[in-house]
Amino acid sequence: MDGRRPSGILYVQTDVDAPHKEAEYHRWYLDVHFPDVALPGVFVSAAMFHNALAPTPEGEGRFLAFYETHWDDLAAASAAFKRWVDVLVAERRIHPGTLSRRIAILRQLGVVFATERRRRSQSVVALELDVEPGRERELRGWGLRRDVPDVLEDGLFHTGSLNERIDEDAFAGIAAPDQARFLALFESDFGDPAALAAALAERRAAAPLPGGVRLRRVSCFYRAAP
Repeated sequence: MDGRRPSGILYVQTDVDAPHKEAEYHRWYLDVHFPDVALPGVFVSAAMFHNALAPTPEGEGRFLAFYETHWDDLAAASAAFKRWVDVLVAERRIHPGTLSRRIAILRQLGVVFATERRRRSQSVVALELDVEPGRERELRGWGLRRDVPDVLEDGLFHTGSLNERIDEDAFAGIAAPDQARFLALFESDFGDPAALAAALAERRAAAPLPGGVRLRRVSCFYRAAP
């Protein structure tokens, strides 16, 4: 995010249990939860985005939180962070109205920058991808050598990355059942994520995915806070 190269990311989509609580939930996230999460130094560089579509698509969250880690051992990072979350739960530091939608700890397989100038990401389009068992290597190669660079050549996005859920994800038990194994993230300093997602959809129609690869979901978000 924003020109950094983390070893892994924590990707969390949530909702709050009543629409009238959204503003209060957003403030809690920024003022309470982000400092709490970052305190142990496992996942840091928190950023908040909001879903660009209304109503929020089924299975997605209104709120998207990104966190980054630079730990080389992501299994250890996952376990350490789960222990810290258990502490926060025990101390009632989690907002009681929180509804988890999608959560994953992912290894960043590769990142491509369209420019050497570091840019702040105003919009993010997230593509959840799966592939037939045994063809994961093909997807990784296609994504990093062809798809991500080709998307950036269009000039709409300044950064693209391919990420893969780790096998030792301590939060796998609460992940949505339809969550994919791979997540392609495209970041832009343009402020219309829905239009960016539509442009990616047009590209997909003109250049279909390779055999065995399935696009499970496309989500788009705008930056709501630093």
